[in-house]
Amino acid sequence: MVQDNWQRTIEYVRLSLTEACNFCCPYCRPEAITPESQTNLLSPDEWLTILGAFHQLGVRALRLTGGEPLLYPHLDELLRKLQGRQWFEDVSMTTNGSLLAKRAAELHKLGLDRVNISLDAVDELTFDVRTGRTGELPAVIKGIEAAFEAGFTSVKINTVLMEPMSDDMVRSLLAYMEKWPVIWRFIEYMPFQGQTFRGPTFEEWQAQLTRICGGPLIPVEKNGGQKGKTGSNEDGDAGSVAARKNDAQKNAKNKSVTGFGPATYYALPQGPVVGFIFPMSHSYCHECNRVRLTSDGRLRLCLLRDDEADLVSLVRQGKSSEELAEHIKDVLQLRREQHEGPDMAAPKRAMWRIGG
Repeated sequence: MVQDNWQRTIEYVRLSLTEACNFCCPYCRPEAITPESQTNLLSPDEWLTILGAFHQLGVRALRLTGGEPLLYPHLDELLRKLQGRQWFEDVSMTTNGSLLAKRAAELHKLGLDRVNISLDAVDELTFDVRTGRTGELPAVIKGIEAAFEAGFTSVKINTVLMEPMSDDMVRSLLAYMEKWPVIWRFIEYMPFQGQTFRGPTFEEWQAQLTRICGGPLIPVEKNGGQKGKTGSNEDGDAGSVAARKNDAQKNAKNKSVTGFGPATYYALPQGPVVGFIFPMSHSYCHECNRVRLTSDGRLRLCLLRDDEADLVSLVRQGKSSEELAEHIKDVLQLRREQHEGPDMAAPKRAMWRIGG
């Protein structure tokens, strides 16, 4: 495996297939979807040359993102070719779910292991505001249910915390956690394009969930084990704490549950596992194992920095995967130790042009 200059092992690549999306979530993209977002796309063979280089460097996991990856016109072909090569232990996808219902079963047959679905609200009015569209929530719900039926190794729900939620909104989400066999992940709002950081912070969100759930959250190791009791367990019943730990172990047996990403996982008192991804108030830079590929073929070294390297030009000059791997190895040494958190300067490349 390849390491950067800070001895962090790079084992996970996120590939944005297209900038195009049928939603306009305010934390991601403007209302006007630019026509060029679906032009000048890399072909499956161009992506395979790049991904072959990462395979040679020991990368274990690949996530397909966008924009909306289901709008990439060559998705099935790319998955079919990846399936034939068996380069990665885990191939997953992040989608808004609105186009997933009719395609979930076939995507799973083509080798897609896991799927994460964005869902920022469970009531239609708030959902419409969050997505900049009207009437799409039923399609997303159908997509989520189709993902269960397709047999993916895991289905996760991603919710961006654009602002503090009321207790009633949190209870609505908890009701769906009880209904669906999913891991729900909460993602901290990131102030792209000069927007103001709004919170809640990691600690504020943890405290709200703990209060609403009526008991402590049990930390879950990424390998499925336990990190031990939280500081507030002393007042709880020992038997119920042990039962919650057993439930957490059942829900987090292996990487298929926790994945290769940066989330911190907890088991709720009722049993479901939730993930926290809070890069602003709870940085994980010291253990960051990922890099990103933008839809225009550039290697982005950090989500929150504009450090990039042009890979597609080398591919179009005829460079092989082997030659590309040596170049990528050198570029990875340029990764910074950390980003500046809430005080960072706004990245020049918009979120929708980086990839989710």
